[in-house]
Formats: sequence, C-alpha cells, structure tokens
Amino acid sequence: MRPLALLLPCFLALPACAQKAKPAPAKVEPAKEAKVDWDGEWTLHASQSDKIDEQIETHLKDLNFGLRLLWKKKLQSACRSHGQLDILAGGTFSVTLDKERSIDTPFDGTEETWKRSDGETFKASLSGQGPTLVQTLAGESYVLKHVYSMRKDGSSLALQVTYTHPKLDNPFSYKLVYKRKE
Repeated sequence: MRPLALLLPCFLALPACAQKAKPAPAKVEPAKEAKVDWDGEWTLHASQSDKIDEQIETHLKDLNFGLRLLWKKKLQSACRSHGQLDILAGGTFSVTLDKERSIDTPFDGTEETWKRSDGETFKASLSGQGPTLVQTLAGESYVLKHVYSMRKDGSSLALQVTYTHPKLDNPFSYKLVYKRKE
C-alpha cells in the first residue's frame, strides 16, 4: 500500500501536464477617445464659479495701497466673467464670450489675431485635444490663458483663466463653470 501512496501525487499531476497550453489572449486595442462635443451655447453657473472681484482682492492683499489700486484696475479690465459662451468646434475652435467678437483659433496651434471690443489686440492660439483645450491670448503687456475642461457628463465645462504679466509677481487665476444651454 505504501508504494501506491507515493505514486498518487504523480497520478494527480498527470491531467495538469496533459492539458494543452492556453493560447495567448488577443491584443486589446486601446479604446479610442470619444469625440468631445464642444458645440453649443453655454451659460455661466455663478454659484459654482469664482467671484472675480473677491479673488482679485485676495490676490493683491499684500501689496501697498498704490500698487494694489494699479493692479486692481488692470486685473478688472483684463479678467472678466462672461455670462454666456457660444462655441463652434469645426475646422477651428471658435468661441464667443458674451457679445465679444468670436475668437477663432485653428486646432494646429497657429496664431491668429483677435481684437477685443475695447480695441485691444491679441495673438490667439490653441493647443490640446480631447476634453481639455488651452487657448492662449497674448496681448501687448500680458497673457491670458483659457483652459477649457469638459466635464465627464458633457453638460458642463470649467474655464480656468490665468493672467500673467512680467511685473506681477504671481499669476492671477480664477475658475468659471458653464452649463450647456438646452
């Protein structure tokens, strides 16, 4: 009986050795990124957006009185809250901020000239793809960077605006949230 007990493990292992090797799993193609639908009218969702004047006050609180007044005026002039966005993303990314002229930027990063309604001229360009697009507006003395981020639900987007100026120590930034108009 003892020799049988020694051979038992060999018999149990035999079926495992006799099985065919499983074929390697087929290569899984990476999922293609779904096309983001930017087109449409978007309305500001004020309760989820930053209050720009409060943000400016907080940003400038450590400056002396004269500099604080100077930068407050500059920031309020450049950094605006827009109640509505109209976006058309065809051959170019075209966005109209309230009643301003549309900013038309090609997706290939080419610079285009854009003139704001107050007469200030900018070099506008676009980078990024998918759910995040970065639109850069370079003025004569400062740069506005608009980062458009589509939320997963597709019915809202965040617009992060950053103002940089060579004489301002820290960039000023604020966020606006927009809901798709139905």
